Amino acid sequence: MNIDNLCMSCMNELYGEKQCPKCGYYVDSPQISPYLPLKTPIGDKYIIGKVISSNSEGVTYMAYDVDRKSPVVIREFLPEKFIDRNMNSTEVTIKNEWKDLYYAYLRKFLNLWRSLARVRGLSALVPVIDIIEENNTAYAISEYVESISLREFLLRSQTGYLNWEKAKVLFMPVLSTLSTLHKAGIYHYGINPDNLMIGRDGKLRLSGFSISDARLEGTEFSPEQFEGYTPIEQYSYNYTEGAWSDVYGFSAVLYRALVGSVPQDAVSRSMNDQLIIPARYAEIIPVYVINALMNGLQVNPEDRTQDIEALREELSATPGNVVSSFSGVNVPKREERPKLPVQPVEEDDKSTIIRTIVIVSLIVVGIGLIFFGAYLGYDHFIKNKEEQTTEAPVVAMIEVPNFVNSSYDMVAQNPVQNSRFKINSVLEYSDEVEKGYIISQSLEAGTSVETGSEITFVVSKGREFVTIPPVKDTNIDYAKQTLEEAGFVVNIITKENNGDYTEGNVAEITPAEGTSKTKGTDVFVQVWGTPPSTEPDTETTTERNPFYNPFF
Repeated sequence: MNIDNLCMSCMNELYGEKQCPKCGYYVDSPQISPYLPLKTPIGDKYIIGKVISSNSEGVTYMAYDVDRKSPVVIREFLPEKFIDRNMNSTEVTIKNEWKDLYYAYLRKFLNLWRSLARVRGLSALVPVIDIIEENNTAYAISEYVESISLREFLLRSQTGYLNWEKAKVLFMPVLSTLSTLHKAGIYHYGINPDNLMIGRDGKLRLSGFSISDARLEGTEFSPEQFEGYTPIEQYSYNYTEGAWSDVYGFSAVLYRALVGSVPQDAVSRSMNDQLIIPARYAEIIPVYVINALMNGLQVNPEDRTQDIEALREELSATPGNVVSSFSGVNVPKREERPKLPVQPVEEDDKSTIIRTIVIVSLIVVGIGLIFFGAYLGYDHFIKNKEEQTTEAPVVAMIEVPNFVNSSYDMVAQNPVQNSRFKINSVLEYSDEVEKGYIISQSLEAGTSVETGSEITFVVSKGREFVTIPPVKDTNIDYAKQTLEEAGFVVNIITKENNGDYTEGNVAEITPAEGTSKTKGTDVFVQVWGTPPSTEPDTETTTERNPFYNPFF
């Protein structure tokens, strides 16, 4: 297929048309800077097309895979706050003041998409097929699945909402995928009807991944939040985000699908919670599903269903009675939640009489023991009690979890872990473990220890960045020693010397002086070689010409 004949929006072939007959895209539509120009090649096999979406972390393009001859989707790491890109240029220029942060976030971007590539077999996930580092940034390439967003799907439906039986078929596989992602340490933090896509095969798939920093307060990104679907902890510093944050987003989307309206946003609810399930929907949604929504949509994270597995269990419960008459079901606090009705178990009359006799007998015996205790005397009772309290206390034992590769902040701020351990930490640089994540722990995972035991975590400070020192025009021995002491691996290259430069001095250094690089980076030092000799080579000349006389 001739690339010049492709529609840059849907990647279908055009036959001289100025407007694509399938998607309506105009062939002459420009791509706005700083996004890559249309038809830019990436990795010598992908062709960039129209921008699909963007946020403060990056941009998503429609694209074409030349080898497979099929459309793909490409996500480019492009935090506009940190970079510049000139019109019609592909190379990203990083602003000096943001270099360290840019590369730290770039590593997070690569870690996220490499993790997604490792779980590409999940049914509700679009497979990641390639990751490329190029143009001083990175690209994640995913398969293209022809689909529409859940929001558009619901708007196109006759009613604008779904009944539970249809919703269950769509949503339950997404829960399974989310559960696996969470176990792999991947949290979405942006679940909403625009990031859930329905394909032609009828499957619902999760898309729109970004590094977590792009969706949280307190980072250098403009936080991407979705009104009605973003939980309170992603607006506020007073709470910690985690699996429960995706529980809220998923529950809010399910609420939208079953009720037909967007939930009230979390900030408003925190001041005046008026979220209800209207009576007309409460009559047709099973009670156990309503309970699951109540639990998943609690504003306070501590009151909310804590993980995806728990939410799935609540949504998979055996149906109880269906609500038949409601003026509206309020979503209450955890301590106010209604209990599901329990069906009475039928017994025959004989069993009931026997049980009644046994219970009455136990009560009579209990009363008798009380009076017998009083008869023995209060002092004797106190003495026995004192003897009991002097016995050695029972020490509670707990099994040590494996915290390695977990976020230290999430562990240290978890009230459960704080009640079980006395937590300490030390910081170390690491090329392998992401900043803020646990490298090792002092208590071995799987061992049993007393509650309150001290545990020390070695926490990654990320890669250690060092500025390349100025060594140009200095002697190579000094330059080599200076660079190696800074932590760099020195590679020496001899450069031809025409006689204008001092032999053994540094001519050039790559990467350039003043560049910030991680310890262990290879540095290539070009050194001026031996200049050409200015004296005639007498011995050689004499051999070549036996009549040569240096005195004439």
